[in-house]
Amino acid sequence: MAAPPSNAPPAMRSPWWLAAALVPFLAAPLVISGNYHYGVAHQALIYVVLATGYNILLGFTGMVSLGHVALFAIGAYTSAILQTSLDWPFLACLIAAAVVTGAFGTAIAIPALRIKGHYLTLLTLALGEVIRLLIRNFDWLTHGSSGIGGISRPTIFGVPFRTAPDLYWLLLFIAAAGVLFAWRLERSRFGRAFKAIRDSEIGAEVIGIDTNRMKVLSFAISAVYAGIAGSLYAHTLRFVSPEFFSLGLTITLLAMILIGGRGLILGPVIGATMLTIAPEALRFAKEYYLIGFGLVIWLSTLYLPDGLAGSLGRLVARLRPARQGRAS
Repeated sequence: MAAPPSNAPPAMRSPWWLAAALVPFLAAPLVISGNYHYGVAHQALIYVVLATGYNILLGFTGMVSLGHVALFAIGAYTSAILQTSLDWPFLACLIAAAVVTGAFGTAIAIPALRIKGHYLTLLTLALGEVIRLLIRNFDWLTHGSSGIGGISRPTIFGVPFRTAPDLYWLLLFIAAAGVLFAWRLERSRFGRAFKAIRDSEIGAEVIGIDTNRMKVLSFAISAVYAGIAGSLYAHTLRFVSPEFFSLGLTITLLAMILIGGRGLILGPVIGATMLTIAPEALRFAKEYYLIGFGLVIWLSTLYLPDGLAGSLGRLVARLRPARQGRAS
């Protein structure tokens, strides 16, 4: 998979874009009504966290992993098991899910350093399926295909988040913090090293970047995001099952990055939100939705190589000189 353009429009690098992207989410509760619509909004915010972490691996570092949903599952099951079996509080489950998933991500990254390209993609796909089968067959721990239910809603320092609006604000805070961290990471020396590896691994080694260490770090950070998203999923839906963490979700996650914009901070936000809301809005289309879904991915790859976020940034960059010309 070719790397996305490294020269994103300057407008997209401005922190004002992050503030502008937050406005619709802040205003959403004004138009959302009922638990069903809040449930869709909850799922969109969880996917924003998951896709933002995946963008660090795929968009920043240029490493394609098709086993990322397995890390999402590990985070969800870690939180679910600790809460239902040991009655751990939400924050402890969240931290444990992040640590355990980060450790799994690091363990996967180390042997993956020896292979590149399509071989890495196939390895992560195989590892993802192995992890999903283990979850399904470890009945004594994961309850197998029956899943784990009865997971409690989050409570932080005695403050419960049991109602749909309260849970929405908690998820929005965590998603915004995750996007802000990715924005800061992109501008750090680690982010610059990730992008140097993505653009040219040999060139990165020539200028003194420890490419192996940076790859492992990228895998670990991305896995931590997946663990946090998994924990949020478990405590939001209050039920986890291996059937949810399928190859279909892997494809959807990849589409979120491609359609939203690889390597751009707002790309996963746009992609995750669109691909969560679109299936619900187009539910009337039934099986035709999948055909449209495939066409959108194909057309986005051909005509929007840097996704909707990149196209929006270029549009703003073109309009700005025109406005300045009219003003002068």
